Amino acid sequence: VGLNLGAQVFWQQRNFPAEFAEAAAILMYPQYWAFRLTGVAANEVTSLGCHTDLWSPWKADFSSLVDRMQWRGLMAPVRPAKDRLGPILPALAKGTGLDPQTPVFCGLHDSNASLLPHLLSDRPPFSVVSTGTWVVSMAVGGNKIALDPARDTLVNVNALGDPVPSARFMGGREFSRLTEGQSEGWTEEDAATVLAGKTSLLPSTQQGSGPFPHHTAAWLDADGINNGQRFAAISFYLALMTATCLDLIGADGPIIVEGPFARNRLFTQMLAAATARAVIASEAATGTSIGAALLASDQRTVQGKGERMEPPADPAWAIYARSWRAAVDARG
Repeated sequence: VGLNLGAQVFWQQRNFPAEFAEAAAILMYPQYWAFRLTGVAANEVTSLGCHTDLWSPWKADFSSLVDRMQWRGLMAPVRPAKDRLGPILPALAKGTGLDPQTPVFCGLHDSNASLLPHLLSDRPPFSVVSTGTWVVSMAVGGNKIALDPARDTLVNVNALGDPVPSARFMGGREFSRLTEGQSEGWTEEDAATVLAGKTSLLPSTQQGSGPFPHHTAAWLDADGINNGQRFAAISFYLALMTATCLDLIGADGPIIVEGPFARNRLFTQMLAAATARAVIASEAATGTSIGAALLASDQRTVQGKGERMEPPADPAWAIYARSWRAAVDARG
């Protein structure tokens, strides 16, 4: 199953009523595997609250859809992500050779795993940008703002059960498509040339999602650019898309970037320029793994945060960001 799980469950009930009537419980995907490993059925709020239409984040309860369709009795009990559901089943221990006391925890949604270490150690307001195939921006303690579902904003639920305004776009997929077969090398001169010439990529190369789901991508002032300059412009585009997502969810305070984009200095510099806020490039290769590991630990902090980057002193960066936004607005 994928996005909008509630709609899929609705479809299954309508199209396979006999089979649906035999269902013993409805579980989210991570907790399904926990059930297979332990025999204990459970649900958990980060998975329920991730664009399923099954959970009301502000009420901290199942949604009206669940009650309207009379599914509440099928929903496995909701348990905290860090709950130890039990050891693995004896048959699994015997078949795999694992210790029979190997613990299995309830688990949580991947983007929320990236957020968890910062929830435990940082003081709001701050935001976390989890980068991968999807670039997911999450605001903690930010400004109250009305979310626009047409621009791919939503409310997730963090591992502590609190609502988290979020926005997303397929930045990792866009990056892969835009750089396929090309060098990712660049020089400071390449970046300066792009900034001065306003060479830019406008959204969206991956249509149907993100803050500009119906826009068609276009290059501006890109004639004759070399590979390094193209890479710089692509990095700036992804940073400005991320800045747009952060604006849409009322983000405030420092921005922590997790995942592969944290290692792209062009991305982090432009993100700092576009938001006028500090950007921290996480040292962790994957915050998701660290967050998941914290479920089994009493530790509340992780290794050093990484390099903190203030907005560039050179005004060319902020001017470029304003020019990009004006070009996007002009296209409607």
